[in-house]
Amino acid sequence: MSNRLIRPYTPWVLLGLFFSGTTAFANEQAFNLGSIHVFAEGEIPDYSPIDLNERKASGMNHVGEAIAKEPGVSLQVGGRRAEVRANIRGFDSRQITLNLDGIPIYVPYDGNVDLGRFMLGDLSQIEVTKSLGSLLEGPNNMGGSINLLTLRPQKSFEGEISAAIEAGDKGKFQDSQSVRIGAVLSEKLYLQAGLSAVQTENFPLSQAFEPQVNNGTVYQPKGERLRSGNENLSGNFKLGFTPNATDEYALSYYQTEGAKESSPYAGSQDLVRYWDWPQWDKRSLYFVGMTRFNAWRKGSYLKTRLYHDQFDNALNSYDDDRYRTVTKGYAFRSQYNDTSIGGGLEFGVPLGQHHFKSALSLKVDQHKERDLDSDNKDLDNRWRTFEAETFSLALEDQITLTPNTQLTLGYRQDQYQLTKTDDRDAATEPQGHQNQGNWQIKVRHDFGAQQLSAGLSLKSRFPNIKDQVSYRLGQAIPNLDLQAEQALHYEIALKAQHGAFRYGGNLFYARIQDAIETVAVASDRCGGTQCDQNQNVGNASSQGVELEWQWVLNSAFDLGANYSYLKRDYADSNIVATFSPEHRLNLNLDWFAARAWQFGLDIQAQSSADTRFDGTRPTAGFVLLNSRAHWTINPKWQANLVLKNLLDKNYEIAEGDPMPGRTIWANLNYAF
Repeated sequence: MSNRLIRPYTPWVLLGLFFSGTTAFANEQAFNLGSIHVFAEGEIPDYSPIDLNERKASGMNHVGEAIAKEPGVSLQVGGRRAEVRANIRGFDSRQITLNLDGIPIYVPYDGNVDLGRFMLGDLSQIEVTKSLGSLLEGPNNMGGSINLLTLRPQKSFEGEISAAIEAGDKGKFQDSQSVRIGAVLSEKLYLQAGLSAVQTENFPLSQAFEPQVNNGTVYQPKGERLRSGNENLSGNFKLGFTPNATDEYALSYYQTEGAKESSPYAGSQDLVRYWDWPQWDKRSLYFVGMTRFNAWRKGSYLKTRLYHDQFDNALNSYDDDRYRTVTKGYAFRSQYNDTSIGGGLEFGVPLGQHHFKSALSLKVDQHKERDLDSDNKDLDNRWRTFEAETFSLALEDQITLTPNTQLTLGYRQDQYQLTKTDDRDAATEPQGHQNQGNWQIKVRHDFGAQQLSAGLSLKSRFPNIKDQVSYRLGQAIPNLDLQAEQALHYEIALKAQHGAFRYGGNLFYARIQDAIETVAVASDRCGGTQCDQNQNVGNASSQGVELEWQWVLNSAFDLGANYSYLKRDYADSNIVATFSPEHRLNLNLDWFAARAWQFGLDIQAQSSADTRFDGTRPTAGFVLLNSRAHWTINPKWQANLVLKNLLDKNYEIAEGDPMPGRTIWANLNYAF
């Protein structure tokens, strides 16, 4: 859906807004203090934030859905973990970082997090950076970074109430609600609070879905997707203090509580297991502060971040499809507890043509897990604890060579150490720390109505705790010899404007060294002749092109599109890239039929993809159509209606996990 706020602007002003990405296209209620990036006056960011207002009106509930329209981003949805995870240019969720207002919230144990747990009602916008994102974003963002910005009030009292339902051919299966209030209490004090809830039952499958026979049994019949329900309740609170016109300090709390079912595998290539997640709870308490030193030197600042992030979850594996008993060898009940404590300082000062920045960060992670008793056996219920520390120091210099040309040089030194393992296995004893250097060179030049940028950057990711020590429920063996994987990125980008036509493109190449992937090794430790193991398997490459454009056809019609081509290869021909389709296309057409009415058509196309490292479980390509209607009843009330998967296509993102068929989503929103 297009942003019609751009209509009053001339093409030249529109060009500046397109490049800046922080004014017209940024949500005015965004908590900008939570941005990872600090921009000097007149400085142009090299990314565009995602304004979530139009994503919400298009029937999207969570972060995964919101970023799926971005060029270069693909999703991993479903599977045994019933999660939504993101890939950026072929780099998976372990190789990118997820932040909330600049605070890292990815799970320290395995580097993943379920994006389906983060509701859009709690957020204002999302920042997605890729290969040339700043080194100040912190360690382990080898493939990019996602930062979720919460809300900040702008008026003495404001708020929003939203309710939605989604239904298929058998009736309603999902409803969601959100409410938020904000208040600027005085010139120096503000507060923001909100709640979001989603309740989902089994969703409808496409009429074109054909049940598969697996070892003589059909585990997923036609109709509704078995065990696809979940529930989620999230809340947030922020208290902000602005002692003067330049400084700001905020204490925030974010919590999400949920439970989710895991659908049984519906294909014919894998074993069927019966899982659910009775607990998926995450809590984050954090402080972000900005102090300006303009009296000393205009533009200088100190930004402070402190945080405590807690993740508690439980996983049950049952004997059979009754989901009651835990007696068989593959059945279990487990609990997990992850904690991250850390903070960082960022200092910036302009000196002549230079804008120097430095960032220091420390993160201490703890993962705890234990097995609970099964129905026929008492087990060791002792918590097993794993701990790790990550430290980084980054330096960056933005040099204004000419009024139209800027050169950025950056370097970051990272250190990681697995400090504790108590799983009573000598093979997993900590073996000291690792060090890794990262660097970056990029240049941007503005000429006329175009902006051209280019650069190269070396980024790395340390192995996480799971990479090193997990036995994966008896299917893998640990490897503490894992080293950091590295990616050397090359990129050229163009943004331009010609009248009512805006367009951009990125050409990129990345060479990955010491890539960490799962391989099969000969071993009798997993009950057979081989086990899975994570190894630095050598070199890999990721290359492609991203194109995007927006065309205001006339006073009534807008056309927007983006296309991504990605080629991901490994030096070992026996390993294939997973969840990395070569071709992705997003197309949207909007018709502004009247002042109060807007209609739209969205097309999403994706080519085939592999979902297992050995290439044995591919998924077919697909094309999806959504149609939209938006009614602005008055300045405070808006109604939205979306027909999703209009042609009722049967498709999969994870092999053996069919996605929803045709559904209808309706929403009513009140803002004051």
